[in-house]
Amino acid sequence: MKTCSFLLRVLGLCLFLQFGCAPAGSIIEEGDDPAFERGRSYLKVGREAEALDEFLSVTRRITQAPKSHLEAGRLLLTLSDRKDPVAAIYHFRRFLLLQPSARESPMVEQLIVTAEREIIRKLPGEPYENYLESIDLKDENDRLRREIADLQARLGSPLAPVVPIPDEVVQSQANDAPKTKARSAYPDSYVVQPGDSLYAISKKIYGDASHIDAIYSANRDSLKSKNSLKVGQTLRLPSPR
Repeated sequence: MKTCSFLLRVLGLCLFLQFGCAPAGSIIEEGDDPAFERGRSYLKVGREAEALDEFLSVTRRITQAPKSHLEAGRLLLTLSDRKDPVAAIYHFRRFLLLQPSARESPMVEQLIVTAEREIIRKLPGEPYENYLESIDLKDENDRLRREIADLQARLGSPLAPVVPIPDEVVQSQANDAPKTKARSAYPDSYVVQPGDSLYAISKKIYGDASHIDAIYSANRDSLKSKNSLKVGQTLRLPSPR
């Protein structure tokens, strides 16, 4: 009798350790969630409204779901019958919070700006109409400047006219700071802009395309290839030989 009671207690302890101490629920990864896979499948066949519902369901159930937040935000910004820029901004910011260093982060930040403009455009009375027009003009101007700079670089033309400094100005500056060492005319670093390539950067900084290999060699630790530039990335610039 005592042996039977002892065995029952041991069996009860084993059951407690197996089930009583287990987590209340297993943690599901975003990629393993069936709704996430259904959302991706719907996107492939153009069923974006159904895909949005699936991605939203993932974000409600799984805390770490950056890809679903990104897709949900993008769809909420592009679907005409489901457009909700406020909700889109929420999902974009959740993505940046979960994956701040992702390669999509610069694009997501720009999407947030686009969503904010959509909100401003819908304000009654259009109080910021002139402000939005000025932003649009600035964006268009920046785009044209980049296109012109790239065209000049491809043609081998200087990117900006060189304005000669009068001799008296040079002498005055030398007299004001006689102990100051002469600084190189070339910067030590460069922040990659949209549309940049090593070819364009070499033309922009040095005036010709002969420094592509030198720039790449100086940044081998951050560049997988000569075509792997990322917008916002800071490159080290070698001194010209």
